[in-house]
Formats: sequence, structure tokens, C-alpha cells
Amino acid sequence: MPKREISKDNPILVVKPYVNEKAIQNVIEVLRSGWIGEGPKVREFENKLSEKFKINYLAALHSGTAALHLALHVGGIKPGDEVITTAQTCTATNHAILMERAKPVFADIRYEDVNIDPDSISRKITPRTKAIICVHWAGYPCNLDEINKIARENNLFVIEDAAHALGATYKGESIGNISDFTTFSFQAIKQLTTADGGMLASKHPPHIEKVKLKRWFSIPRNNKEETICCEPLYDIKEVGFKYQMNDVAAAIGLGNLEDFDHFKKHRSEIVKLYREELENIPGITLLENNQDRTSGNWLFSMHVKNREKFAAKLKQNHINTSVVHLRNDKFTAFGPLRNDLPQTEKAYHTLISLPLHNHLTEHEVQHVISIIKQGW
Repeated sequence: MPKREISKDNPILVVKPYVNEKAIQNVIEVLRSGWIGEGPKVREFENKLSEKFKINYLAALHSGTAALHLALHVGGIKPGDEVITTAQTCTATNHAILMERAKPVFADIRYEDVNIDPDSISRKITPRTKAIICVHWAGYPCNLDEINKIARENNLFVIEDAAHALGATYKGESIGNISDFTTFSFQAIKQLTTADGGMLASKHPPHIEKVKLKRWFSIPRNNKEETICCEPLYDIKEVGFKYQMNDVAAAIGLGNLEDFDHFKKHRSEIVKLYREELENIPGITLLENNQDRTSGNWLFSMHVKNREKFAAKLKQNHINTSVVHLRNDKFTAFGPLRNDLPQTEKAYHTLISLPLHNHLTEHEVQHVISIIKQGW
């Protein structure tokens, strides 16, 4: 592959969508088939996801946000309930709590990996607490043993927000099989995209049966009688949603899924190179990387002193960086700003992510490293 010119008009991006030719051809076939809603391609995509990622029980949905909302809804969250969560995440994580008219209660993070701190979770539990949401920042799994132990001892359920963590593992087990619920995102710039989409997994089969009912208005689609006028007879017994994936999105996902193993390896090699070359650079603190878990490697995040100067230096050399997500308690919808999250506050001034995506070349990675080594 020829070296791409790096310039103001062609900077090295932090993230970039990937859609392969197979996905494009799949979409054409679906569009010509006459069936573009939820149908056989969604079923095929669900089966392939289960096989590829060794996740036993799952349902494809139209977004990761829908997955989060359904996890809370199926889990039984009611108005006024408290859900312990992290402020260091995409706002979707905590919008889903507000959608059920529940209250997000922010626990602190571990500065070492930017994931929610189990000790802080324990301190935030009240009689109104019903659930814990943990976010696998950058794809690196949280301390799930500790979090689930806390949940069991306090009769809570756990939702893993694994929007960053497709393909990650924790102590040899696939993310998606460990906690009560695990949500995934196939949004445009994720490792695997369906243009937009999501998935909800659970270790409890009845939860997924409930999700598959509720994702299409709670209409019992597999148990209907047809009338002479082709109008199905059924009864809707509870509230449902329009959260189903369609066959166009599933067709994109099926095509891109064929390249997932290749790009998982590619991203791992980029991360390995970053870690080896940046480990001893003054002013940089790499995030924790324990050997008992593997990351989904959606982002490469680290802590940097004088972050604004660092970002400006890279920008001058046509390299984009990003904080990706602002702490949620900065926003009025989730406020007021908490003053009891010292590690979250510390990370707010140092956390930054370098380019990491499927299109990134070794030449571009070496350019990023060389510019960083010049100092800032």
C-alpha cells in the first residue's frame, strides 16, 4: 500500500468508519429483495455474532442506546430508582437512565484505567439503588468480579456498557456472558459498524426473550393467527418499543464481520506499538493493561501532562487527538457538577486518545510516535 500523504487536508484521524465491499454488495441484494425491515438478515446477523464472539444469548437492535434502555427497562428500573454509573462515558449511557425517569448516581473512576471504581460504587449504594452500569473505557474491561460481587451482596443487577469492547474478554470469558446485561454499539465509527445499530446480551435467556418481544412494540410476532384478510390476530400485553434492527443494517454488519478478525489483530498491533514506544516518554502515563483480560481496542487512551500543548503539537503536524467524551456531570441534564469524584476530575484534565482505526497504517502510527517523541 502506498504511503498516504499526511497534510492539513489529509490529517491522521482519531477514528474512521470502515465498510467493506462485501457489505456494500449485501446492501444492494437486500434493497433488491423487497424485504428491508427486520427479517432473515437480522436473524443471520444474530447467529453470526453469537458464533463469532461466543455470546450465548443476544438480540440485535437499532442502536446501543436502545440496548441500554431495554436493559434498564427489562431489569425493572422504575421512576425514582437510583442507578450507580460513571460520569466518564458517552451521554447515551446516562440518558438511558433518565429515559426510565430514574436517577444516575455517579461513582468515581480508577485513574489507572478510567473505569468505574468498585470501592466508590460501594460507597454510593442507598436503599433506592437498584442497578450498576459499568463502562469498559476504550474497550478495556472493568473489574467485573468485584462489581458483580457488590451487586450480589446488595441485590442489584449489573449492566456492562460494552460499546467500546466488542471482542474483549475477562479472565477467559467473552464480554457479553458475564453480567446480567451487556450492551454493544455498531455505530458508524465502532470496530464493527452496521451504519448504526446495537446489541443486547444477557446471561439470562428469559431476558433476551423479553427483549426480542419488546423491541417491536411487544407484538408476539412468532405466535400470531392470520385472518382471511391477512391481518394477524394478537394481543399486546405490555409497553413495547420500536428498537428492532433492519435487514439493511444487518447486511452491512454481515459484510464487515468477515474482516473483523483481521482488523482486531491490526488494532492490537497498533496498540502494542504505541505502548512499546511511548512507555517511557516523560509526561505520558499509559493506562493499565492487566494480562487477565483483553481489550476491544476501540480507543488508545492515555494520560498526558500539559494536554492542550500536546494536542496543539500533534495538530500542527496534521494528527488529530480527542478527549472523546466529556464527564457527564458537566451537562445540565445530569448536573449539578459533582465535587466528590477526585479521580474523574483529575482525568478530566489529562485524558486523551490517539488515532486508532481500521484504516490506520504503520507509517501513520510511526509518524504519530515520532512527533510525540519531539516533545510538546
